[in-house]
Amino acid sequence: MSNNFFEALHQIATDKGISRDEIENIVESAMLSAYKKQYGSAEDVKVVFNRENNTVMLVSKKLVVNRPTNPAEEISYTEAVKISPDVDLGDNIRVEENPLESFGRIAVQTAKQVIIQKIKESEKNIIYNDFKDKEGDLINGYLQRKSRDVMYIDLGKTEGILPVREQSPLEHYKPGDRIKTLILKVDKTSKTPGIILSRANPKFIEKLFEMEIPEIYDGVVRIVKVVREPGLRTKVAVASERDDVDSVGACVGMRGIRIQSIVRELEGEKIDVVEWSDDKKMMAANALVPAKAKEIIEKADGGVLVVVENDHYSFAVGKSGHNVRLASRLCGFDIDIKSEEQYREFLNSNESRTVLEQLFSNGSEDETPLDALKDRIDTKTIALLETGGIFSVEDLVEKSYDDLLKVDGIGEKTARKILDVLADAVDFDEYDEDENSGAEIEAGKE
Repeated sequence: MSNNFFEALHQIATDKGISRDEIENIVESAMLSAYKKQYGSAEDVKVVFNRENNTVMLVSKKLVVNRPTNPAEEISYTEAVKISPDVDLGDNIRVEENPLESFGRIAVQTAKQVIIQKIKESEKNIIYNDFKDKEGDLINGYLQRKSRDVMYIDLGKTEGILPVREQSPLEHYKPGDRIKTLILKVDKTSKTPGIILSRANPKFIEKLFEMEIPEIYDGVVRIVKVVREPGLRTKVAVASERDDVDSVGACVGMRGIRIQSIVRELEGEKIDVVEWSDDKKMMAANALVPAKAKEIIEKADGGVLVVVENDHYSFAVGKSGHNVRLASRLCGFDIDIKSEEQYREFLNSNESRTVLEQLFSNGSEDETPLDALKDRIDTKTIALLETGGIFSVEDLVEKSYDDLLKVDGIGEKTARKILDVLADAVDFDEYDEDENSGAEIEAGKE
């Protein structure tokens, strides 16, 4: 065995990140395989390393005979006395062999193949364990090559895969470019660990924020939820753990310097940072930025109807609907957008009472329906009032003579009749005097 054997083992261990003990176990396994290849058996054989002398020997127990027929288990008396002068025929003796001297060409080749295979397996396990512990972390690499739009990233010890579905359509790289990715998933494969990378996953955004914003890294500001359509827009809902820290301001930074560094990393993708709220209306308003909500109405199905100014409608909906779509995902409920003009048309339309009641389901459960007056007011007039947004006796009491004339289909005669009915049927003492004074005056006039 070469005097440089242990130095070579140490160098391999250093280059591959394999411990010296594991390298020696690999060599031991290779020597035993080679011994079995040459002699047909490897029973009672040990591999002994001597680090002081830089040697490795095979030690086996053999029977002393005159004419050995099985070299793996027997040794001639002539050879045995050279090892131990007082040995006799029939004795068992420990025999040391130098593998390189005793092995034939086939056995040496077997040892070499086993060593190479075992080192590769050990290296693969080390890489797998190393990257498995880093799942969900960011890593820097270099684009090595592209094949059918799949990017292969050089990560140093191994290669990662950036599939098309994990890429942003805004980003374009060429071989040799430095690229930051998220370690999305690490799998064991037959050759090398399968390391799947991502630049499209919402977790990638979270890690960028954590890296760029100290308050998030320290836990002062918490990311509640991230929704994203790669290449179009990302919305991030944040909350502060301290009253004296503005969660959105901490993420945006002075003059937007913090958020701009993240935008540059994403090749200009738009990012909306909004404050998280448990209040449904407030959360919907926050999520729709850059549009501003003018009115928000909760719907019976759990969603909300948001009314925006006419010139804010396109901002609220976004290109191909992506802004309202992302806002709905961020909030966890459906958001229906209408401009002021669309909302007015909706209120004046002949849609069913059921739909209207769903939109205005946030009213008091104690309100008296208009049907309570159906013996005094005909059903057609009641339907006209409901189409005009008046659904209860309480709503009707608050309306003046002029208000009633604004309802489509209600004329002067009908308006006076409605006020007369209210004057006779409604006990106005139950209502606050100030709030209902207008209605009482109108009724008194008539």
